[in-house]
Amino acid sequence: MPSFKVPPLPKTLAPYPVVANIDFAEGPIFDDDGNLYFVNYMVNGTLGRMSPDGTTEIWVHTGGKANGLKYDGKGHVVVADPDAKRVTRFDTRTRRMEVLTDGYEGQKYNGPNDVSMDLKGSVYFSDPGRSDGREFGGVYRIDFDADNNPTIVTRLIDEIPVPNGHAVHPGQKQFFLAVTGRNSIISFDIADDGSLKNEQTVYQFPDATVDGIQFDEHNRLWVARWLHGTVAVLDVETGELLADYPMGGDRVTNMAWWGESIYITVAGRHSIERLDVGCRGADIVPR
Repeated sequence: MPSFKVPPLPKTLAPYPVVANIDFAEGPIFDDDGNLYFVNYMVNGTLGRMSPDGTTEIWVHTGGKANGLKYDGKGHVVVADPDAKRVTRFDTRTRRMEVLTDGYEGQKYNGPNDVSMDLKGSVYFSDPGRSDGREFGGVYRIDFDADNNPTIVTRLIDEIPVPNGHAVHPGQKQFFLAVTGRNSIISFDIADDGSLKNEQTVYQFPDATVDGIQFDEHNRLWVARWLHGTVAVLDVETGELLADYPMGGDRVTNMAWWGESIYITVAGRHSIERLDVGCRGADIVPR
């Protein structure tokens, strides 16, 4: 049988504005019904929601200032909240908030920044130090029982200069991390016991810096380039930079897939911009 050939990326992509009036644009994610959630709509500390018909509202007030979001496939939006120093989740039907974790071994977190999930339902979150890289942070994992209640928090990585966006590889055997303090993407093997081993540098960017990351359906890694003002695409097998798309503003923070488009939060434009890329995102929602 002929082998499947990955289609080439578009040479150019034009950002299409989707949502405006976001105080600090971050954390886009879709639920199963196509509702788009994001942080800081109109004012800091909110979660906004745009329904499939385009209606946009302040959905909830978080009691902090949320940053990274993920949908857990079970009717919740999981939230990294650096101001409140906790990880929470909101029920998409009742809007009720639940605190998943607000400290580790008796110590408060520095400020959880971003979240990702594996297909078993575990939640990973980064907890950076200072953004100038002079302090170090870690990455943690929250595991859940059969009733989707949090059971244990494990610190997986410590002493990383500003760990930021992250994603589990679609094959579920590797964990990828954007390290803002190094302007790089690194990877780890996920051991059978869930620990992270064998740190490798996937790509070293020559200038500042990196933020949220997501895989597409062809295992290419899309990287929000923060002050560089672009979204880069990496081949994580070869370490090759495949593309780098300007987003029309700086502080490019994060992204989410819906259909064959990727939705990018651009804090410098207070907006969410859509790129119609012709491929889908990797499946990141537990079932």
